[in-house]
Amino acid sequence: MKNIKYIPFHKPTIPKEVITSIKGSLDSGWITTGPKVKRFEKALSEIITKNNIVATSSCTSALHTAYTISDINKGDEVIVPSFTFCSTINMLVNIGAVPIFVDIDENSYCIDPNDIEHRITKKTKAIVVVHYAGMPADMSKINKIAKKYKLIIIEDAAHAFTSIYKGKFIGSSKNLTCFSFYATKNFTTAEGGAIVCSNIKQENRARIFINHGISKNASTRYAQGGTYQYDVLSPGYKYNLSDIHASIGLSQLPYQKVFRKQRLNIVNRYKNGLINNNYLILPTDPPYPNSTHAWHLFTIQILPSSKCTRDELFSFLMQNKIGTSVHYIPNHLQTYYKGKNKVHLPITEKIASRIISLPLYESLSNTNVDRIIKLINYATKNGIK
Repeated sequence: MKNIKYIPFHKPTIPKEVITSIKGSLDSGWITTGPKVKRFEKALSEIITKNNIVATSSCTSALHTAYTISDINKGDEVIVPSFTFCSTINMLVNIGAVPIFVDIDENSYCIDPNDIEHRITKKTKAIVVVHYAGMPADMSKINKIAKKYKLIIIEDAAHAFTSIYKGKFIGSSKNLTCFSFYATKNFTTAEGGAIVCSNIKQENRARIFINHGISKNASTRYAQGGTYQYDVLSPGYKYNLSDIHASIGLSQLPYQKVFRKQRLNIVNRYKNGLINNNYLILPTDPPYPNSTHAWHLFTIQILPSSKCTRDELFSFLMQNKIGTSVHYIPNHLQTYYKGKNKVHLPITEKIASRIISLPLYESLSNTNVDRIIKLINYATKNGIK
């Protein structure tokens, strides 16, 4: 055990070009929002085939921006899965909205369209869709419900950069879509995110909101030919992305196809090594035609028949120097929310009690994947002694 190296849950893959790109920004004297951010937004739009993309400091700030420019106000009800990271919910509460928790689909772990409609009331303003782990949600059904009741849809695509739904990238629809480029994501700027807007009006509102609510950002005011005058058009926040972070993103974008292939090889190796284990349920590909999973996470279920529980497996893998995680502890069971919106979500609660996320990143070796597989198969079939 002493000679065995720890396998972290995640390790970002940073191309060598990042150093040169960051140095270029440092040497230029412009390190906050500037020309690199503009280039980054343009590069993202070429991938998603959608204009009106605004880079932000995080997906959390993108969500806050999306909720605000959708005119979700105090007292408005918003349908949202409990099975997501807390920021999806927190940003709703921070603007005074009321989250209405709904269950997830047992196979995709995304919001269950069949649990949405009966929770709609006269106060319902929007539906927040989370594309869990890189799996696209069933947008055809959700769009149909939203159209019927004239509801806004906001897509939390923190896990779903490069996910494809029925031939189109997530983010290319008419819905406001928020991405995360956090350190653990498939594609990273260390810290960062983006909001994909539907039109220039939304884009302008987003740009103002992420810049303190003022009419000009720093690059417009301080660049050659700029003027000092600006106007405060609305209350806002400082949610802008810097050129330093954009430098990391610009250097990573050319490698996305290579990174995806490497991740897919690891996913397939996990599946081949665990498929005959009757104590597990493995994640699946999207059930829709012409659709692609981004594989941000590889999450397995430990069935009750297993010789060890999920928590026992978590501890066993940690003892064997393997980092894992759980995505997620449902929000409706968290201290703050469980007293405010009492609801029973049987599928969410069942899945959350069984799942564990395994290491998944480009530099993870076949040897280490095989070691993880061997330990999981042993523990679930024989128990932990």
